[in-house]
Amino acid sequence: MKRSIFILLSLILLVDIQSFAQKSKAKRKNVKRTQMRSQTITKSDTINQSLMLCYAPYGMSAWYLALNIKFQFPENISKPSNYKLVTTNDTVFSAYLKTIPFDTFTHKIILPLYSNKTINCKEFQIARVWTMDSTLQNKYPDLMTFKAVEENNPHNTARIECDGKTTQIMIEYNGETYFATPYLFNKKIYYACYSKNDPSFIKQNFE
Repeated sequence: MKRSIFILLSLILLVDIQSFAQKSKAKRKNVKRTQMRSQTITKSDTINQSLMLCYAPYGMSAWYLALNIKFQFPENISKPSNYKLVTTNDTVFSAYLKTIPFDTFTHKIILPLYSNKTINCKEFQIARVWTMDSTLQNKYPDLMTFKAVEENNPHNTARIECDGKTTQIMIEYNGETYFATPYLFNKKIYYACYSKNDPSFIKQNFE
């Protein structure tokens, strides 16, 4: 009788031990998954702290609102008092600009504009313009200049200049001048969007 009770108690104890081991194993797996998920989110946020600002359906890349609070302007530059940072895929953007023909407004482009402490995107019709003769243009194909015009209001225009490394954007909209100026920071190009009326206006090279 005592032997039967001992065997029964041993079996119960064995089942409890196995159940405890399974629960502990499952708990460790859940903790590991949570840690991996946390690491993935942290890594993703560090690499790409951005939010889509506007989608461009013309073959050019979208614009993203950059949330990188560690961004710093070059030491010799006085940063604007009011601005927003945006990014894009510069390789795709540059490739799209190269498809735009001279003197013909057959293409469209989306550009970021920061006005009244609000940033949004404006659509323009765009054409490439001549700034040098064809011989020099063929010699320096990366030097490109574009003019853009808003379809419903030709008084709203934009000027884009490329030197093969950076793309400068100036927008005349509703009688005011705005910029999207590129700055290289941590091997990535950020465009600072601000108004010419900003108290700490940064004069542009192409003015």
